[in-house]
Amino acid sequence: MPRIWADTIDTHRQQVNDAILDATAELMAEHGPMSVAMSAIAERAGIGRATLYKYFPDVESILAAWHARDFGEHLQRLKALSEADTVTLKDLTEFVQLQRRHHAHAKGADVVGTLAHALAGHAGVIEDAIEPEIIATLTRLLAGLARRKDVRADHDPELLARWLLHVVHAPANLDDHAVAELLADSLAPKPGRRRPLRTG
Repeated sequence: MPRIWADTIDTHRQQVNDAILDATAELMAEHGPMSVAMSAIAERAGIGRATLYKYFPDVESILAAWHARDFGEHLQRLKALSEADTVTLKDLTEFVQLQRRHHAHAKGADVVGTLAHALAGHAGVIEDAIEPEIIATLTRLLAGLARRKDVRADHDPELLARWLLHVVHAPANLDDHAVAELLADSLAPKPGRRRPLRTG
């Protein structure tokens, strides 16, 4: 039986859960997603394999939980922005800067962030992933900004939302302020902006 890490069972369970999520992110950043096994996660987290399986059935479920924890707090801020009548493009770019600073502190942020989007966002590979909710919230926010003519309206808001989310995970060594400026410039409505190319 694993040692108790805290005074209460609930606190202990939360600490074990967090240790599992952190261990998984570290291993994926160090060795890549295809080489991470449940046994390695258990060893890095300092728990037995039987204990690990009591918390999560597989690596994908751990990643989904990590993704939800990582984005959960920021999703609430994003929802608040989408519901505010006074939100501006500047507020949105500041949100992106905050997100980028948050991810820059994580070890292997580029690898883990890219992996999270690949697994959580592609055709619902992870059923419980939080990413679809983030996209839906960003889409509502951008559509509202477009109606107020604060954001370009010549592209589908969902397309812009998906692109914006990937801006958050642009390489961590890029200057956050410069990334935010480019984001604001690309989203801002401009006189004479060309219509999007049509194919087919």
